[in-house]
Formats: sequence, structure tokens, C-alpha cells
Amino acid sequence: TPKENTKNEKHRIKPYPLRNEVNILTIKFKRKHFFNPNDVNIKEQFYTICNNIESNVIKEDSIFMITSLTQTQNTANATAYLALVFSEQRKRVLVVDANLRQPSLHKVFNIDNSFGLTTLLLNRKHKNAVKAIKVTEYLYCLPTGEVIYEPSALLTLEACSILHEEWKAHFDVILLHTSDCLNTLDAQIIGKNCDAIILVIKEGLDKLEKVLHVKKQLESDKDKIIGTVIIS
Repeated sequence: TPKENTKNEKHRIKPYPLRNEVNILTIKFKRKHFFNPNDVNIKEQFYTICNNIESNVIKEDSIFMITSLTQTQNTANATAYLALVFSEQRKRVLVVDANLRQPSLHKVFNIDNSFGLTTLLLNRKHKNAVKAIKVTEYLYCLPTGEVIYEPSALLTLEACSILHEEWKAHFDVILLHTSDCLNTLDAQIIGKNCDAIILVIKEGLDKLEKVLHVKKQLESDKDKIIGTVIIS
């Protein structure tokens, strides 16, 4: 019936028109969602976006950046789910917490944060250049570590791009969780060394003009937005 069709339409995954040339799929989960690796319903939605990512990025050992317009814990949650579903396809996945302003992936995965990205950026002679904490058989996480210096200054170090190449030699998929892209330059700096971007949008809070501004801002650096996650 028309009423039933309308009801089903509300729960259907739909394309979000950020780029006309790419069929971008969006998924939804609630703002106060907590990461649950056993949540089958949520993971099924992330499998959809992972399949969409793979169909648009042919390159192996790809680096993806996950960012949002404004700071939200759900950016970390979305990053964690993406990393998890990629790893469940038996890909070696490294998820890096590059949000040096409000690190949170160590809390999501309940791991130690004393050693991490900042350790490697500040000490290039460190022998554990690809050291990361094993979360599951195929999933590894590199937390931020202690943040001592200005984040933007750290992320512009040559060591950052060198690390990317070292990670590619050991992992099939690299995901970088970053701070928001409206209020800081961090995401733009990181995006320059990434193959593609997944953008997290808060439905009803992130205005269309701001979304378009961020799209233009990121694409001016030739960054490619290939997926969106809608937080409802």
C-alpha cells in the first residue's frame, strides 16, 4: 500500500548528492550511539558503504580519511565500524587516531594511549615505526599518543608522509580518524596524503551551505569524497 511504501522509504539507504559522478551511499545511526562490535544491524550498513568504497577505489593499500564538519564522537565510532568490517573481510587494517585535538579511538577500543602517532612523528629513529595495538586478528589500531605540540605543526612534518608509505607496506587498508574540518586545518593537511575521504554529517545540525563549503574546501586540494555517514 502507499502507506507501507512511505514507511519503508524512511528506512531505506539513499544516495547523498555530494558528487554527481559517484553513487555515494549514506547510512544512519543515532547521535548517542556507542560502538558495539557485535551490532549486526549497524555492521550490515557499514558493509554497504565499504562495498561502495571498494567499487570506487581500485587501488590496493589505500589510505582513507574519516572527518566531520564539527567535532563528534560518532566520527570515531564510524571509523571504528569501517575498520571492523574491512577486517572481517580478512584485510589487514590499520586504523590511526590522527585527531590530535580530541583523541578517542583508544577509548572506543579500550587500549593504551601512551604510545602512538605523536611518538612516531616526534621520534623518527623509533624502531617501531609500524607498531600498533592488535584489536582483532586482522585489525590494528595506532592511537594518538601524548599530544605535546601544536597538532597542525606535527601533521605537516615530513615524517607523516613517510609513515604513510611504511604503513602501506604492511596493511591492505589504512583509515585515518581526524578532527573536524570546519574549525581546524588538520583534516586538509592529512587529506593531501589520502586516496579518498569519508565525511560524517549530523542530520539537522550540519547546514547544507556548510556541507557544500567543506566539499569545495576539500576538493580544492583534489581530495575525493567517496562516502558519507549521516548521524540522525
